[in-house]
Amino acid sequence: MNQSEITISYKEMAELERRRLVAVSLRSTLSALNSDLPLDQLLDFIVHQALPLLSADAVAIYRLNSDDELVIQSVVGLSVDHIQSAGPVLEKITTRKAYLCRQPVFCTNLSEILNKSDFCPAQVDSFEGLTRKYRSILSVPIEIRNESYGVLTLFFVKRHKLNDDELDLAIDFSIQAALAIDNARLRLNAQLQAVNQERNRLARELHDSVIQNLFSASLIAESLPKVFELDPAQGLEGLSELQLLTRGALAEMRSLLLELRPRAIEEARLEELIRQIAEAASGRLRKPVTYFCDNKKTMPVDVRLTFYRITQEAINNIIKHAEADNISIVLKQDGKSPDSRCKNATLTITDDGRGFVESKDSPFHLGFKIMKERAELIGAKLSIKSQIDQGTTVRLKWVNQDLETT
Repeated sequence: MNQSEITISYKEMAELERRRLVAVSLRSTLSALNSDLPLDQLLDFIVHQALPLLSADAVAIYRLNSDDELVIQSVVGLSVDHIQSAGPVLEKITTRKAYLCRQPVFCTNLSEILNKSDFCPAQVDSFEGLTRKYRSILSVPIEIRNESYGVLTLFFVKRHKLNDDELDLAIDFSIQAALAIDNARLRLNAQLQAVNQERNRLARELHDSVIQNLFSASLIAESLPKVFELDPAQGLEGLSELQLLTRGALAEMRSLLLELRPRAIEEARLEELIRQIAEAASGRLRKPVTYFCDNKKTMPVDVRLTFYRITQEAINNIIKHAEADNISIVLKQDGKSPDSRCKNATLTITDDGRGFVESKDSPFHLGFKIMKERAELIGAKLSIKSQIDQGTTVRLKWVNQDLETT
């Protein structure tokens, strides 16, 4: 093998290695794009990937702000201040051109362009610092859904000769940046939609429970003086109903506030959470919901939340479907450990309503399935017994395995 053949072989090997690195980089970037990384981290990842693969010495991503200025969003290899000081001239030569024409713009020798261009002395002074360090610059537009967003710019210390493969790769990186930005926008829109949905849900909850209860309470309060004059016994009944409504409205408000602060739910005691459910249900039904808790023991957070959520689901089913006159919630906790940890707990919810026959076609089936799945996650057992016109009993039993094994 002669020297020229060896040289060609080395070049081919180098090209194969370069292409391998490009493929690895593209796979890594795709994985990053599919992750939940914040936009700033994604763009930093992209510019760090582009730097070695395009043999650049600095890479920056610009975006157009509300003042119609191209400002740096991510950069590697050069200080932001250094680039921003040369910004006006840099925009005129490459970045703004690429943004406006939506085509890559490449300057082989910045010094020659600076000497030939009509810039004021202040602009020349600010740009000379950049030209002393970099000779060539490539700017590639970033477009999102046919909309100009910004520019990907690469800086080269030595005078660079750009080939088609490098240009295609630079365009690929600009597309990756566009995907990252577009994904971030979609995630933000999804979050905003989720916030709006939650607001709508809270508005419905307020209207269906709190506002209705308060409206009814105000009507009763206005009529009570006259009712007492005509029939004191009926007046006392109205007073009891008013008490149920106001307590229920207050409990509903507290529950809604807790839902807005999940950490508060985790920190609250289980007996308090269930008491609020009982009082809120009393207000909605305008009849007492009895609640009893025999001991106050410490439970793991996930167990407390499961007992709370299952109580919510069971009481909501009763309110919507049972037409019950009597509802009771009984929470029994046992614990003999020195630190008052709960050894076992049983939650029993009963009503004397319509009852039902459980089947896959039953409207209760999905709700009960979710309740049972919740129970299984904490190693608890959930049983549901019901007969037509004889009410329903929901019972949740949990044993603390940590204490059982000690």
